Amino acid sequence: MFLSVDLETPLGLATFIANNANHQKVYIPASFSMNKILHSLKTQDSQVIVCDQDLFTLEPPANKQAEYAELTQSVKKAVVSTSGKRVTGSSLFKSVDATGVDAYTLQ
Repeated sequence: MFLSVDLETPLGLATFIANNANHQKVYIPASFSMNKILHSLKTQDSQVIVCDQDLFTLEPPANKQAEYAELTQSVKKAVVSTSGKRVTGSSLFKSVDATGVDAYTLQ
């Protein structure tokens, strides 16, 4: 599990507690650098991510698109912190089953 949302929100805290209770590894990046976060995804071999909509929909620079696509290919499912249920497509996470959840109401 790769967690890139604020732990002070109900979504972040619930995700962290649920994974720890089920003895699943949770990786929380210590950086806001997209490059470092995406390299961490590959290092951790994360198949599920919980992230905010800004990271999910971020457009990489043209010269980095192929590299970043390779770094995110292990991700199969995403829970995206959004203000609505609709999650727009992502050029970073192309083959990901994404679900939108409000970080505060969990709906």
